[in-house]
Amino acid sequence: MNAIAFGTKRAFHGFLKVTRKPLAAMGLTAARFDMLSALLDSRPEGWPELGMRQSALRRVLGVSAPVVTRMLQRLEALGLVTRERVRYGDRRQRVVNLTTAGERCIAEARRMILRAVRRLVFLAICFGCHRDARQRLVHMDTLEGYLRGIRAMAGDTARLCYPWGHPDD
Repeated sequence: MNAIAFGTKRAFHGFLKVTRKPLAAMGLTAARFDMLSALLDSRPEGWPELGMRQSALRRVLGVSAPVVTRMLQRLEALGLVTRERVRYGDRRQRVVNLTTAGERCIAEARRMILRAVRRLVFLAICFGCHRDARQRLVHMDTLEGYLRGIRAMAGDTARLCYPWGHPDD
């Protein structure tokens, strides 16, 4: 363990600590938040009923099939998602859709969490000094690049991506 690895681990735990209470108030965990976000972001514009295959969801989140199955069972029990077998092709596949309650839940959770997280990142990487939006974006892009490199070298396969406020997002 070195200072960067330990610091990255502690930063991760810090983010979990900051987000745990607000998410719990909505019946969510950080993992459930990620799953609902992946489902929301995967919906083709104009065709939200198409849903996402469980196998694709597994790849986006970078977790195993049993983990996705267990999480979806819990989200189904909460009334936030539905699952159904595909009609054509491999009948073992299931398609996952957000319910109306799931859409409302993730929209509200994103509003609550992302503003606080962006502010925390801004204060941490710019030490609260950069009023210039361009400088903040440069710092965030630099940090994101370092983190992407660390994740790649560590073998992380997750493809879930959260926008962080750049005008191109």
